[in-house]
Amino acid sequence: MKKNKFQIKREATFESFIDAGVNLLIDRAYDPVSVEDISRAAGYSKGAFYVHFVSKDDFLLYLLEKRQMKKKIIIGYLDQMERESVKSLTLDEAAKHAAELLYSYYINKPSWDITSFAMNMPTYKVLKKCKAYVRLYELWVEENVLYIKWLKERKLIDACIDPEYTAKIICAVLDGIIKQSYVLGQPATFRSFLDALSVFFTLDREHETPRILKSFSESEEHQ
Repeated sequence: MKKNKFQIKREATFESFIDAGVNLLIDRAYDPVSVEDISRAAGYSKGAFYVHFVSKDDFLLYLLEKRQMKKKIIIGYLDQMERESVKSLTLDEAAKHAAELLYSYYINKPSWDITSFAMNMPTYKVLKKCKAYVRLYELWVEENVLYIKWLKERKLIDACIDPEYTAKIICAVLDGIIKQSYVLGQPATFRSFLDALSVFFTLDREHETPRILKSFSESEEHQ
């Protein structure tokens, strides 16, 4: 059925709000962006916003459903690095490349995907209010699970490491690094990202024991 002028205009207005929301939320995150900001960026009034959306949370749901988020970001990049180097990556190389990738998202926020959005949320008070945000964070954890499984498949880390548990720890560490950067007013560093992505996995090659487990056992011996 052919669309009339009203339908075409309504859809164009809707798309303008979605595009404006994408740009604002990637650049400034959810909490600091108001309905007025979104409306102004879209070139419409606040009243026009409420013609299409019930609330800002409702807008976010539409936005997350509308935009396809990339998946397998980290392991896709590591696979690419292996193809380009024509050799298998070491643990240190894999962690370094993963840190480079995530750090570039943190610094540049170049595209709409799990990493650039989930990593640049300064606060998380909307999590309980908006299920879309919960799913977004779950996807971010899943990305790190895939990263850990990728390392395990190549026998670069100890087989006893739990991918899901460790992925949550990585996310918590990265979140802490980013939150701290906001609080202290100092940008997070590449080194901090590298530490978050490698400290849990580095093996003591002589005894094939994860360093973090070894440090725990050593501390117990001194007690």
